[in-house]
Amino acid sequence: MKKLLLSLILVSGFSYADMNTPGTTSYSVPTNLHIFNSKGDTFVNLPAIGCSTSVYYLSPSHTKYDAIFSILLAAQTAKKKVKVRFDKCVNSKTNPFGNITGIYLKD
Repeated sequence: MKKLLLSLILVSGFSYADMNTPGTTSYSVPTNLHIFNSKGDTFVNLPAIGCSTSVYYLSPSHTKYDAIFSILLAAQTAKKKVKVRFDKCVNSKTNPFGNITGIYLKD
């Protein structure tokens, strides 16, 4: 399982429509991974890149939600570094969150 996680790189569909800050975070250990409400809205803290906050959003409707959440949880628990790919900032202009589209687990 660990070997699988170490070699796993997920890159989901990357939409260029309506993007204002596509990019990736730097590698770091995720913190404060939490499911916010009964809809499954999920948030995690990673270095602020592109968006003005260090909060990133993982939509429960993402086709690889379970895989991305599992990698984030395993990385936070094991203190392993990841970086996420995001395609835009969501929420508001005063408190935007990066919208996670993929994840990379560092060796």
